[in-house]
Amino acid sequence: MIRRTWTVALVIVALVVLAVGARAMAQDDGGGGDRRTVTVTSTATVGSEPDQASLRLGIATMADDSADALAENGTITDDVLAALRDAGIDPADVRTESLDVFRRTIDRRTPRERRVYVADGTLAITVRDLDGVGAVIEAAVGAGATSVRGLRFEVSDPAESRASALEQAVQGARVKADAMASAAGASVTGVERIVEEGAARPVYEQYRAAALSASDSAVAVVPPDELDTSVTVTVTWNLG
Repeated sequence: MIRRTWTVALVIVALVVLAVGARAMAQDDGGGGDRRTVTVTSTATVGSEPDQASLRLGIATMADDSADALAENGTITDDVLAALRDAGIDPADVRTESLDVFRRTIDRRTPRERRVYVADGTLAITVRDLDGVGAVIEAAVGAGATSVRGLRFEVSDPAESRASALEQAVQGARVKADAMASAAGASVTGVERIVEEGAARPVYEQYRAAALSASDSAVAVVPPDELDTSVTVTVTWNLG
């Protein structure tokens, strides 16, 4: 009898503790379950003038021996680097992106079929004078570069454009929220949450790939007037 009485008492105490805890949690929550919000998405785009270009120069050489192919590639690469310096490119704006040596079979199924070695290198270049992009390409090709790939126009410091786009996107979200709240007989009282959904870096690709030779005529390169930076935000607003 005493043991049963103790068991009932412990159950009652446990229920009281749970009830007090639940009440405390509800008070800490500030009645969040009754809070009203509205969530909107907004996109803003800001235009910026490009101030640099980037491109990749390919240098491919072929020989019967891998060492010879690599040596010839190195010689031509040195010539291209010298031509880039003469064209006004800072050595700090040139880097080796890749260098591969591999074996290839040429003239397949003919009496001249044979195996050779190919050395294929790529230089990544940044051109800070947009008026000189065409001249830089001509100089590199004239010195032995065998391909030009991925010419892109860029904004060197996109942070300012991105910040401006973010500001405009949030402002647009507020305009939407005010309109929706007003239609529902409420008003916006503050921000609950802001999430950036995505941003597009200001880059314009003029050529994805191009192969040139030293005999080609002057290279005409026309940069775009502006590059767009787009951002999208999702904002949850509190309503009163």
